[in-house]
Amino acid sequence: MGEQEKEKSHIPTRLNILFLLVFLFFAAIILRLAYVQLVEGEQYMHDLEKYSTRELSIPAPRGRIVDRNGEVLVDNKPVFTVTYVKEQGQDIDEEQLADKLAQILKMDDVEPGTDSELLKKVVELHATLPVSFKPDETNALIAKIAPKLSSLPKVDQVDQFSDPVLAKAAIQTGMRVNASLDKATQDKLIKQLKPLVKPVLTDEKWNNMSNADLLKYAVANNLSFSLSFADDDRKNLRKNLKEELRLLPDAADLPKQDDMELLRLASRFDIEVKLPFNDAQRQYQWRKMAILNEIRSYGIASYIPRRIKVNITPEEDAKIEERLSELPGISVISEPIRQIRPDPDGTPFATHILGYTNTISESRLNEYLAQGYKQTDRVGVSGLEGYYERQLRGKDGAMEVQINKNSQMVEKSLKRPAEPGNDLVLALDWRFQSAVEAALKQKVEEMKKDPKVPKEATEAHAVVMDVNTGGVLAMASYPDYDLNLHYDRKAFNENYDTLIRNVEENKLIRGAWPPGSTAKPLSVMLSLQEGLVTPNETIYDPGYWIVGRDTKKYNWRRSGHGYVNARRALQVSNNTYMYAMAMRLADVGYKKYGSYKPMFSVVDFYNAQFGLGVTTGIDLPGELTGWFSQYQEIGNLADAFIGQYNSFTPMQLAQYAATIANGGYRLRPHLVEEIREGTVDPKQPGRVLSTIEPEVLNRVNVDPKWIKLVQEGMFMVTQGDGTASRTFAGLPFHVAAKTGTAQTGTGADNAIMIGFAPYENPQIAFAVVVPKSLRDGFHSADTSGAIARKILEAYQSFYMEKQPAK
Repeated sequence: MGEQEKEKSHIPTRLNILFLLVFLFFAAIILRLAYVQLVEGEQYMHDLEKYSTRELSIPAPRGRIVDRNGEVLVDNKPVFTVTYVKEQGQDIDEEQLADKLAQILKMDDVEPGTDSELLKKVVELHATLPVSFKPDETNALIAKIAPKLSSLPKVDQVDQFSDPVLAKAAIQTGMRVNASLDKATQDKLIKQLKPLVKPVLTDEKWNNMSNADLLKYAVANNLSFSLSFADDDRKNLRKNLKEELRLLPDAADLPKQDDMELLRLASRFDIEVKLPFNDAQRQYQWRKMAILNEIRSYGIASYIPRRIKVNITPEEDAKIEERLSELPGISVISEPIRQIRPDPDGTPFATHILGYTNTISESRLNEYLAQGYKQTDRVGVSGLEGYYERQLRGKDGAMEVQINKNSQMVEKSLKRPAEPGNDLVLALDWRFQSAVEAALKQKVEEMKKDPKVPKEATEAHAVVMDVNTGGVLAMASYPDYDLNLHYDRKAFNENYDTLIRNVEENKLIRGAWPPGSTAKPLSVMLSLQEGLVTPNETIYDPGYWIVGRDTKKYNWRRSGHGYVNARRALQVSNNTYMYAMAMRLADVGYKKYGSYKPMFSVVDFYNAQFGLGVTTGIDLPGELTGWFSQYQEIGNLADAFIGQYNSFTPMQLAQYAATIANGGYRLRPHLVEEIREGTVDPKQPGRVLSTIEPEVLNRVNVDPKWIKLVQEGMFMVTQGDGTASRTFAGLPFHVAAKTGTAQTGTGADNAIMIGFAPYENPQIAFAVVVPKSLRDGFHSADTSGAIARKILEAYQSFYMEKQPAK
């Protein structure tokens, strides 16, 4: 019987069936993926892009600035702004849109330039001009362009060029070449170009000129230069130059070009052109280009609305609403801008305290972008707006927008509301600040009408400080200007040259004048502290003192004051006493160092102790340290002791006076007293986030008894035959002061006064500077003293209880 056949296995068959099923499954997936990608991919991609989401910022209202009593000084007011954004499905001819808007909007900050500048702007914006030349005009333009085209190199020559030749060819083609030039090459080119370039440029413009512009001037004037490109820069420049050369027409083909294309070529080659426009047409084209520039705003994502014009007039608003259907992408929105409280009499208020906001300058754009700002944001530029930018800014809200592949907006929804910025509460009372401003204005206007006052007397400055806290109770300059002009471009441009240009800088912290005799209290303290004199020692004043070997330096009273001690020297503002102290200090230098010159550093040390020649630390941007003389002759040391050497700011003088008044504590001056959380309800103050506490910068290195002696001497200034004895007569409290007359050498001297009050219990210190307001024979009390009295009368009215006159 044969062997029984083995039973066959079914496993291979089943595996084959399983493999077949898996293969069919994956094949189906692959076929489906191929179908989705190849057939439906574009639609899915479109749907994905359609619902791509981005965040659109909602600007937060800036915090308010209020005075110590809660009176609002700076707030936000709603204005209408024209914006542009292209949404999904819109096919907008932006140049045509700009043309229509130019018929409606007056672009207040547009300054028309030359025809060549207008043409360059047109080319930059890829726009056109409605030009039509006569045949002879067209031929004349072709005759200017043809030689430029013919002189350009051929494409196949570019690779053989050395770096200087490559740069020259690119510049001649109309390209901008950025190259690294060493200092020697820059200086050489500037020296060669200065006599060649017309109109003449200032040294500042030459020194700040970019290498690209310097090379352009060099090529235009056929000057040779040396430079070397990095390998990648050379490669890219050659590539770009070749592309430009390929795009340019041959000279023989110029007659085939239309007038606008000829103008583009003329602009490329810096050929001067005269456009066929009258003045009105030319102005219109500048306005149109300004609008188109805002519409296109290169570098900003297209889904972000562009501001075309802020604070439009009601008439402009009405015209846009009437024609809105013809203006695709255009909207009129309400947004806040800053509004500064004017004085009740309509005059400017706190010009050099509050400051203003503006768009981010190009020089600081990268700095702000790195901090999370947007290119379209407005930021504080000066004053408290600038110093407290981070506090006032607030937190922007967000609108979630869906955009398509062209970055066009499809849908939007609110993600989070904007949070207002924090509020600043100032140490000052607006009424007192207003009174100080009025005192300055009144005196300056009186001086302008007084034939006894030099015609150069056109300004005055004052600072008032709380001697115990450092709070600035008032600071003002006259003339000033209305900060609201910064938010009305038309009015700003109309008034800039006449009202703003010369008074825009904050001279309270950036202007410097010799302190004159107001430096004498410090000179007395230095002399006593250094052991140069004893408090009751008298110096005989015959009207002069010999300085150095044989130089006579005179007292302001040529007949002299006879015997004077420290207190008396301050009372009558004696120069001779100060000269004697300066020479004693020089003698110390001779004995210790073999020279008097190291003693200038002793003077600087004491100055700095009281805030002179150093920054005061006030919460305002841009404070300067004053002006320092570079001369160190023996006579200059004597000049320093009477305040005719270095120059200081009004803010420094006020801090100096306050330091004397409070017994030697130099306090940081501050305008802001509290920072509060911003609120939506303007009537409801936010919670206090921080309080500015008094900050002692240093305790002066002077014995308190010498400070007390100087306080007594300053009190004597306002008594008896003191130089300000009549200035404060009749006030219901005693005043300590020091007058100062600083010579300018022009016959129009500066009047300065510092002081504090009440003398027995000092509360405030003040400094008043009235430049070029005195002729020979007049005293500072005649001008600065009159202002100081008005300030103290106002202080008594707002801050002190009524008391009988003393």
